[in-house]
Amino acid sequence: MYQSSPKLDLFNQTMYVLSCSNHSKSGEDVRKTGSGATRKTTRREDRRIVRQALVDPTVTRSTIRADVGVAIVPQTISRHLAEANLKSERPFRALPLTQEHRQLRLQWCQARSMWNVTDWQKVVLSDESRFVLGTDDNRVRVWRRPGGTLTGQRYVYDILRPHVGPFLNGLPGAIFQQDNARPHTARAAQEFLRHFQTLPWVARFPDLSPVEYVWDQLKRQMPSCHSVHDLELVVQDLWAHLPQDNIRCLINSMPDRVAACIAAGDGPTRY
Repeated sequence: MYQSSPKLDLFNQTMYVLSCSNHSKSGEDVRKTGSGATRKTTRREDRRIVRQALVDPTVTRSTIRADVGVAIVPQTISRHLAEANLKSERPFRALPLTQEHRQLRLQWCQARSMWNVTDWQKVVLSDESRFVLGTDDNRVRVWRRPGGTLTGQRYVYDILRPHVGPFLNGLPGAIFQQDNARPHTARAAQEFLRHFQTLPWVARFPDLSPVEYVWDQLKRQMPSCHSVHDLELVVQDLWAHLPQDNIRCLINSMPDRVAACIAAGDGPTRY
């Protein structure tokens, strides 16, 4: 887990902007007069609506309305969230593959078709996933801001330098795998990783990453948490108690995954 929560950083920034724009110099809440329709919520209720979507991206409009405690229509909630640059999205259940994706997947697998279990046991697989308060956001609509919050510099200082680097130094011959997320391909991250052996990765490759299965199993065990602090503790505890036999089976499945991708003719596999 990160030392600071990107979700809370977004919340603090949004609250600061709303607070600055909605208060007069005397510190009192003010309403701008105009020809528009009369607002049905106070500025405090507006901020509470936005806070609900930032703290729990899976929250529904009906839940927000019940929490705010005023009679407002869903369109009003959507408008407030849109003003805070938040929109409702439905996550992909299956990643679309272009012809270029298919060719790169096939070439990657063909280059490693002769790797055996011993070869794959040298690879340190990595991945990232979103954990939210409440329901798993892989199964419902979520509220998201465009873009991300993890920069290349933060990836180096919060993850690579304190955790990944020392771990790899203790494993002679280890090969580090990461996907092509922007923080991973940033110059700062590439500069840090040039001292280590890395495994190139291609886009649209979740079926070749056994970590995806680990995330799914982890999220199925997640209880409902009421604070980010509790969420961090629960995730860390569940991760620490993952059955190592399951992890070894997933790593040992890599030759089969590669063979399945080749047999599928560069298309999706059953994994």
